[in-house]
Amino acid sequence: MRICPFLGALTALTVAAHGNSATAAGFISLSGITFSEATDNFRLLAASGTGSLDDPFILVEEVFGDGEVVVGINIQSEDFGSRIKTMHAVGFALQKVVINRTEQAWNYYALELEFKSGQGSDYYDGLSFAQKSQANRPFRSDSFAMVEDLTEPRDVIRFTRGRVTPGQKARFVVAITHTGNQPNFFLVQHVRPPYAELQRSVQLAECAVFMGPKGKTQCRR
Repeated sequence: MRICPFLGALTALTVAAHGNSATAAGFISLSGITFSEATDNFRLLAASGTGSLDDPFILVEEVFGDGEVVVGINIQSEDFGSRIKTMHAVGFALQKVVINRTEQAWNYYALELEFKSGQGSDYYDGLSFAQKSQANRPFRSDSFAMVEDLTEPRDVIRFTRGRVTPGQKARFVVAITHTGNQPNFFLVQHVRPPYAELQRSVQLAECAVFMGPKGKTQCRR
């Protein structure tokens, strides 16, 4: 589906996030939740918000290395609840602000959930991008015009028809839910350089393409 950029300036959003945030030293903790750097190719800069639709978590990060970027998410509070008013035990709205500090432009960006590191989230683990809920939908980005919201066989959101050059920021708006209390899981970022458009189409059910060392594309099954 094609979407229009939503209201609000990215610069103002980033400043607001820095104005009310914990300091990142490998992790950032807010009320009931901790975000952490599970890979060493990016840095968490700031976070703010409560996770509701009106006051989403805003996570600001800069990516400076190749490969997948993996954010660890730890729900610490037993009474965290669904802050987006769904029927799930845990639910929250997330705005992810990413600064491209690499030497490659991105024309493809995908977010994937993993309940276990290295293993894509499936239908049975209770983790999803608010599956069967309209919370924050349609998911969107200010840098990509096409959004594919996939739920089977893995929980993946693909953003295409856009471009984020080195030094630019991109913002992504999603929602995440889980059916159990105090879950620990991972939010994985896949990016693709522009020349990958010339390669054969790859289905995420079989292989997720991401940018590896020296700008080479690699396959992650």
